[in-house]
Amino acid sequence: MAGITLLKHGPIGEIRLNRPEVLNAMGRDWPTEMQSAITEINGDPEIRVVLVRGEGRSFCSGVDLTQLAAGEIQQRWFHDNEHVFRTIETIEKPIIAGIKGYCIGGGLQIAIACDVRIAADDAIIGLPAAKEGFIPGMSTWRLARLIGMGHARHLILSGQNIDSQEAYRIGLVNLVVPRESLDRELEAMATLYLEVPAPTLKWAKRLTNQAFDLPFEHFLDEFDRAMEVVLASDEHQAALRAWRERKPGMPQDEDS
Repeated sequence: MAGITLLKHGPIGEIRLNRPEVLNAMGRDWPTEMQSAITEINGDPEIRVVLVRGEGRSFCSGVDLTQLAAGEIQQRWFHDNEHVFRTIETIEKPIIAGIKGYCIGGGLQIAIACDVRIAADDAIIGLPAAKEGFIPGMSTWRLARLIGMGHARHLILSGQNIDSQEAYRIGLVNLVVPRESLDRELEAMATLYLEVPAPTLKWAKRLTNQAFDLPFEHFLDEFDRAMEVVLASDEHQAALRAWRERKPGMPQDEDS
């Protein structure tokens, strides 16, 4: 995959956007390449947490305007991208985006499909599509769920870029760090998630992905199903035994 590199660091997988000469702009092959990368990383049982970051100076500057102007990117490309973003959003492993430099247009769509976003203090974030006669994809559906309708509408309708501190203020990113600390903070966040049992991460993410879509009664059914699986997991049973060992006088199960 020319535009995307897959890396593996033990239980941490990394998807690296790798077209630094064009600020990691999304070229004509991006939907196919990114879908393949996500499928491969999701199918690796050893990988439990995923990082997404960009090579070079920026995270992603959106669609490759040179290819778009040359007619190499057609309307179907935008449609296919939305299925890729949904795959990122629903993969049953936590995904953390590390944002630096430009994160605009499709780059921001990648980031908001991830579970957590850590931004360097030099990040430039926005959805300029409206200024270019476009609609910024399904960020019109996703962004309001993340930061609320007021902030989302302003970003979408104005096409204005914001800095990382403003992105933090409106809840678009979870953390802002110095540029030189970004990689270290990403790895620290990944390590934090590795301390959580895998079944819990899987089901908690699945539930939150349905939070805005299901009525309460249906969501409660999904919650009950999730709890049945999680409470029966080896990880939960081990946690119970460890807790009992820390609490003298607690009744012990026969298999403890």
